[in-house]
Amino acid sequence: GIRDECTSLVGSEMCIRDRGCYGREPSFTPAIDAFCEEAVQFELAIAQAPSTLSSHASLFTSLLPHHHGASRTRRLALAPDHLTLAEVLRDEGFATAAFHGGGQLDVVFGVGQGFEIYETPGHQPDQPPGEEAFSDRFRPTVERAVAWLEEEEPERFFLFLHTYEIHHPYTPSPEDLAAIEAQYAGPLPSDISIDLLRGINGGRTPLGPEDLRHIESTYEGEIRSVDAAFGRLMEGLRRLGRHDTTLIVFTSDHGEEFGEHGMVGWHSHTLYDELLHVPLLIRFPGAWQGGRRLDAQVRLLDVAPTVLGAVGVDRPGVFQGANLTHFVAGGPPPSPYALSALDEGGTSLRTPEWKRIRRELYDLTKDPGETLDVAAENPGVAEKLRRIKVELVTEGPSIGPVDAPVSPELRERLEALGYVESVSYT
Repeated sequence: GIRDECTSLVGSEMCIRDRGCYGREPSFTPAIDAFCEEAVQFELAIAQAPSTLSSHASLFTSLLPHHHGASRTRRLALAPDHLTLAEVLRDEGFATAAFHGGGQLDVVFGVGQGFEIYETPGHQPDQPPGEEAFSDRFRPTVERAVAWLEEEEPERFFLFLHTYEIHHPYTPSPEDLAAIEAQYAGPLPSDISIDLLRGINGGRTPLGPEDLRHIESTYEGEIRSVDAAFGRLMEGLRRLGRHDTTLIVFTSDHGEEFGEHGMVGWHSHTLYDELLHVPLLIRFPGAWQGGRRLDAQVRLLDVAPTVLGAVGVDRPGVFQGANLTHFVAGGPPPSPYALSALDEGGTSLRTPEWKRIRRELYDLTKDPGETLDVAAENPGVAEKLRRIKVELVTEGPSIGPVDAPVSPELRERLEALGYVESVSYT
């Protein structure tokens, strides 16, 4: 249940829940929980890729990965001829700024198109050799964004914030980890490195149930830190008088696997739901429809049309997603088909009931964990989804991606995040 006790967090009153917005009990995300009470929660939101660059490219262009082509593993950037959400809003008179973690969102990959300001706040290029030149904590990014709003005072703005804090390696503060994990006496350290995860996934480091739970706790400790920073963002918007008139979207580009299909602390390698089912909360101005939970399947490529619809801007014809505002207002749900793709090739097509991954088929009503391939028992369903996939892939723009030259500094950053071109975990 939800109890009525409240506590002060960054200057505002936020209720502490026994159960969080996304089911965690007890909750350790009071800021997100409070936001959820004023937002529309889309309980079945599906990302178009399990990797950062491709998923963000779909988020910004409202195109399937097959049609924008951006891929970190193939070093391909979003082509300048593609139209992005930031470009549309900039041309409508919105000030546009992005504060992000670099890496797969580096300017060389093209997803910064349309942003007048495109910065990595945690980057310290003059850091001495051997020391980490990036801070992946979300708090500096929030502080930079709020400072920009305060200094520039834009009449209308599109502000994009991104963090790698909830991303391997998992390095929570001692305080955040202690708040999640009461006791762990196993052999693993409190910081879970990329090399340690590679050892686990390569079978060189044994992992018991308590060890796996410890790794999950380090991940959750970072979520707790991000939640506190998100609370600071909401407080900053309130202090500047922007909170109630701003459309706020909270989501993720992909998920992380913790042993569901054989890997721990990893992503980009499969198309199962643990990597594609993401949170999506939208707080409309005035908390319109706040607190509603909608269980129809939606897609990240629906976000850009929804943002435009909410601020009164026409949806470009090239955008493939739907304006979810109509659905929230009582209209029909968007397309029942969510297509996702791996950088290295391979496609999934998901409906609320079925999912086809390459030639595999899963009955999600009976097997939500996607453990039993039932393609042989349901050839008609498998064939129908195959045909629809072909149609969706075929009916898209023909603008190809462009080469993305990776500098030594960017390669070092990608390696620190676990992306090494010479190593494959697919």
